[in-house]
Amino acid sequence: MNTPARRTDGSSVFTPRQAAAYLRGQHHMALCFIQNGAASHDWQAASHGTPGALLDSIVAVVPEYAWTAIGDRYVLHPRQDIWRAPLSGGAFQGPRLQTAQAYVEFLRGTAPEMADLLPPLLKGDPAAALYTATVSIRESCSALQGLVGLLGPDPTMVFTIERQDADRRVLFFEQMDVGEAA
Repeated sequence: MNTPARRTDGSSVFTPRQAAAYLRGQHHMALCFIQNGAASHDWQAASHGTPGALLDSIVAVVPEYAWTAIGDRYVLHPRQDIWRAPLSGGAFQGPRLQTAQAYVEFLRGTAPEMADLLPPLLKGDPAAALYTATVSIRESCSALQGLVGLLGPDPTMVFTIERQDADRRVLFFEQMDVGEAA
């Protein structure tokens, strides 16, 4: 559910996932999100502000998260070093779905913190650009840079990694409206 709980004073209580959905929907922010299971927090959603200021307002009240800008995309992610640490491995290039599957297997084998990550599942038309667009990941980069590399140059693409259950997280892609901010 992406609707925040309202308090009697008019403020809202958001989970980080709900805050990310709000920023995508209301501010048309190309925001990627990696869930870590943090609890709901009081967060006053601003009607205007720079992407950095809006993300700063989230991480100020949810210390388990950090945010990183990579090109024109923003990633709200757990505050663990593994997401920003340089990783060395082979370069990856090809259709998004196959490249994502190979990259997730690389991450699972490289970082124990990512052993629970599942590759994206095919939902819908396998011939859709969502799955077939050619993407690439350079040989040495952080996990976040590699995940953003899976999005390719299309500014409407974002990814989410969220818990499927207590033992597994799944990566999925979606296209969003990145028109003018509300």
